[in-house]
Amino acid sequence: MRTLGLLGGMTFESTALYYDIINRHVRSQLGGRHSARLLLYSVDQEPMVQHAMAGRWDKFADVFVKAAENQKAGGAEAIVMCASLAHKVADDVENAVGLPLLHVADFTARGILDKGLNKVALLGTAAVMEGDFMRGRIQKRFGIEVLIPDEEDRKRINDGIVNELTTGKVSDRTKAFLVSMAEDLVGQGAQGLILGSTDLGFVIKEEDVGVPLFDTALLHARGVAAWAIEDEVNVERDEKKD
Repeated sequence: MRTLGLLGGMTFESTALYYDIINRHVRSQLGGRHSARLLLYSVDQEPMVQHAMAGRWDKFADVFVKAAENQKAGGAEAIVMCASLAHKVADDVENAVGLPLLHVADFTARGILDKGLNKVALLGTAAVMEGDFMRGRIQKRFGIEVLIPDEEDRKRINDGIVNELTTGKVSDRTKAFLVSMAEDLVGQGAQGLILGSTDLGFVIKEEDVGVPLFDTALLHARGVAAWAIEDEVNVERDEKKD
């Protein structure tokens, strides 16, 4: 089993979700009392949010680079960032540390293609919706069209996530607005909806919008768990053939 280095803390609720999903997937595949081999570094979210809001992405990256270097020294064989927003500095971390970084956009795109879809919408923080690291990567590498709300609505969505969801709270008004944004994008032809903030999965449900939801946290966590136990699963499959 490969050892994963988890970079978490944005938010700790989403990190706990990753930890739970990864371990449950490993146990479901390998059985018995198996669990994942993990190294977890959890940041203090507040200064990270302040760095992001001020555009200090170099300082944001430095925190994760140092953490990932420690994880590499501790035996990690790949890095997993437990938040979509953190992938803004994914290339910086991967290049500095020299370990593969298992990117959330790749697992999300594969989940979309598995459903046979080629046009989806994306909701998340402004950096996630506007940045090339999520929308651009999915479009360029996988040929999937990704719709996003207009600039004013992106700001309102960002404010709702940063000021409410990341504090563990969400008002009925904010939930209603997020659902209305999703419905608008479906009306523009989106066949599915990417929940590009791990905290959105706690708010928007499939029955709210009537199209498949692609929860980045769920797809990412299951994907990295499968990567970690790939060799064991292949051996087990070969043994069954024999």
